[in-house]
Amino acid sequence: MKFASLVMTTLIPFLVLSANSAFAENSKGGFSLGSTRLIFQEKDKAATLTVLNTAKNSPFLAQSWLTNYESSQLPAKPPFVITPPLYRQDAGQNTLRIMKTAGELPTDRESAYWFNVKAVPAQAKDAEDSNKLSFAYVLRIKMFYRPDGISGDAQSAYKQLTFAKSGNNLVVTNPTAYYVTFNKVSVDGRDVNDVSMMVPPKGQQNYSLPAGTTGSKVEYRTINDMGGLTPAESKSLAK
Repeated sequence: MKFASLVMTTLIPFLVLSANSAFAENSKGGFSLGSTRLIFQEKDKAATLTVLNTAKNSPFLAQSWLTNYESSQLPAKPPFVITPPLYRQDAGQNTLRIMKTAGELPTDRESAYWFNVKAVPAQAKDAEDSNKLSFAYVLRIKMFYRPDGISGDAQSAYKQLTFAKSGNNLVVTNPTAYYVTFNKVSVDGRDVNDVSMMVPPKGQQNYSLPAGTTGSKVEYRTINDMGGLTPAESKSLAK
């Protein structure tokens, strides 16, 4: 087998799946990651991510890299190195190791990144001369770099969010040192349609409210470190 030289990249972000869902997808056969998010604790000096291939006769060429979660984030190039950055993934599993390199990051809050793994399938010998298009899949999960000594508890950060209405926007304020990822938000039972952007630590995020929203009660659920859902929380909406 050889690896296709012409590929079409398709983004498959596992942003709202639980860890169990990621493994369920893998059980059908193919290339997948062993987690839906990665927490890099500063004290650990390194983090690891499992890559799995359950297709017995279909190896992949796997390439990994990190990008900033926000385009304005500094430093422009994430200060991490991944090993191995490029390798052949046969049936079974492999472990990617992420280490921090030189570079200053905030010490009073988390930093967030996209961890990308591109999987290029091998091309069978009998298909080398055929008119066949192969696809490369980029699996993308969030990686959080968590400095030592930051205040508060990541697992309860979602409880400290506050909500206000400004025009047609729902303004969410996060006083904690941790990113908060929503699964669902509603105002008096009306769902806020797009809550995919995280609420940054010590910052705010705006979300568009459904037209005509006049309610005062916010209900929401968030995603925890394991990729699971936190209990439903209810807050009053300040005006």
